[in-house]
Amino acid sequence: MSNCPFCGVVTPAPHENQEGCIEALNAEIARMRTLLGQVQSTSVPGPLEFEEDLEGDPGSDPSR
Repeated sequence: MSNCPFCGVVTPAPHENQEGCIEALNAEIARMRTLLGQVQSTSVPGPLEFEEDLEGDPGSDPSR
């Protein structure tokens, strides 16, 4: 398989006309949308941030 020299989509043979390229591009767009719909984020959430509001906290150290 190689890329069509006109549209760049992988195909066994170059598309014979513009309509063939447009159909192949539309199919590629649909394929990529499906693929991207299945992708999940790989970002890992950072640690939780706690507020340092010790005033009024019965468990806080009064000497601080």
